[in-house]
Amino acid sequence: METIHQQLIKEIENYLKPFKDDYVEQRFEYKITDYWMNDIIYKVEVNGYHKDEYNPEKQATFVLLRFFINYEYKQIMISNIFLPDFMKYKGIGKKLIYNLFVISEKENSELFIIDMVNSFYQRMIKRGALPCDDCDDAVQIVSETKLV
Repeated sequence: METIHQQLIKEIENYLKPFKDDYVEQRFEYKITDYWMNDIIYKVEVNGYHKDEYNPEKQATFVLLRFFINYEYKQIMISNIFLPDFMKYKGIGKKLIYNLFVISEKENSELFIIDMVNSFYQRMIKRGALPCDDCDDAVQIVSETKLV
């Protein structure tokens, strides 16, 4: 039986792989790094790479996705999600969040986006994410959240 982090990593891999072909001109690549931070927290980070617009022979690096899984409280916390300009406004980020939500729900875990900038926070609230108690930079993704 696969752990939730194994399922999430497999889903991310399946979702992102086609974009390597879609964005071959931009030389889009990614690498997934994952490890136990301690006995209950598991960290997954997806680094993205694309052609550096200022130095086209080089690759620019960015954190595409970073999240933490708290196995004790059955919570997944997305702390970073970022797409380069050529991937924005195509629903890629929302679909990625949705794919993580589907697995979290199946595994009876909660999905949160944390450490949000205010504009993203407001957009997610408008999409039906729930504000978290006593903080203004985190939301919970629920089945009513409009992501697709």
